[in-house]
Amino acid sequence: MKFQQIIDQLNRCKIQGGVWIDAGCGNGTYTFPLATLVDNVIAIDKNSNDLSYLNSRITTETNILTKQIDFNSSKWFDQLVDGILFGFSLHYHPIPQIAIKNAFNQLKSGGIIIIVDYTSETPVSWIPHPLPLVKLNPLLRDLPFTDIQVIETLSSRKRSSYWNNESYVIKAMKK
Repeated sequence: MKFQQIIDQLNRCKIQGGVWIDAGCGNGTYTFPLATLVDNVIAIDKNSNDLSYLNSRITTETNILTKQIDFNSSKWFDQLVDGILFGFSLHYHPIPQIAIKNAFNQLKSGGIIIIVDYTSETPVSWIPHPLPLVKLNPLLRDLPFTDIQVIETLSSRKRSSYWNNESYVIKAMKK
């Protein structure tokens, strides 16, 4: 996805500033667009190589902090945050409810979680643990997140006989 497309996607989620975590930030695909919309971004990933690369790309952005943190850690940051974004990162976690529960505990009351991921239920090498909406919605409700909204479903850019890359954007709030 391109920078402006991601900003447009995040704008549809009605992000309103504050401190956000980009969970599973990778090389910063979502980090940089998010940084234009919020006060501060804490970009977390367990992969030190991805974080080194991301740090090398930070030039004028003074509102991005990187931290090597695993989703399994019960505490990701020393303060509660306004929002958490999982941009195509939850499908790497074998037990997504752990990551979502830890995210829930890291959010302020009224905080927002945004999850962007694939709709497919079929694992492939680059998506080892798919998290389609039929699995995600119950996880969010059980915590309990409220005001769960599918913001958009993005059609597949490439289809094959065994997998398609249709994706979704979902937003929910911590009560």
